[in-house]
Amino acid sequence: MIQVAVCGVGRTGSEVLRALLDSERFHLTAAFCRSGSEKAGRDAGTLINRTNTGVVIHEITQIEQVLGETPTDVLIDFSNPANARTLLRACKKYRVPVVLCTTGYSEADMLWMTDFVRHNKLGVVFAPNVTLGVNVLLAALRLVARALPSFDYHITETHHSKKHDIPSGTAKKLAAALEEELPAGADVPIQAIRAGGYVGMHTVLLASDFERLSLTHESFTRRAFVEGALTAAEFIVGRVGWYEMEDVLGMRIAQEHAASAVS
Repeated sequence: MIQVAVCGVGRTGSEVLRALLDSERFHLTAAFCRSGSEKAGRDAGTLINRTNTGVVIHEITQIEQVLGETPTDVLIDFSNPANARTLLRACKKYRVPVVLCTTGYSEADMLWMTDFVRHNKLGVVFAPNVTLGVNVLLAALRLVARALPSFDYHITETHHSKKHDIPSGTAKKLAAALEEELPAGADVPIQAIRAGGYVGMHTVLLASDFERLSLTHESFTRRAFVEGALTAAEFIVGRVGWYEMEDVLGMRIAQEHAASAVS
């Protein structure tokens, strides 16, 4: 079984705990919460209304000590950008690869993380949206942009009212992918909506003077994030380097073939 630690035990992190406890492929070894959280010291099982698991939730400040005492194959992070440096330094020390599913990183954060991973030969899957479907959408959009470069493109993203980062990391990634494929100077606008309990929906509208095309991905439950994270966790075990979900799903090779076909 793959031994998994989880950083972040909020709504999505709790779904990860639930999936790990139900899994025959994975085993929960450790769980971490933010500093000062009332969840610290609780058993991970009781947090999701299960029986005791023997895995006590620790504050993120204790991650180095806990990983040193607990054999772990991979860590899945659904926490906060502020934890990135503490988390990656601890994982580097004990050679634990990481699936980073947290969003809201600054440009400075990204530069530090990619440089740290490269110099320390750590394995990381960077997945601001880890769902399987949205990453297939990402690959599809590259092909669409190559085929329809003269169309106008617009992205609308909708999330729950408590999501702080605007626009979402996924929306920015979709826009960046389109802008890489569209003619130089293309700027894909993003509209962000925060309302109710939406888990996550991204729609890309493209239109010419004569027709339009719309592509939408929507996550119905947070389990969509969990399935992607577990897929990425299996992928990164035993690897070093900086990867994204396109690598996990083998989409980069497919994109290269598609680019050759379009050209």
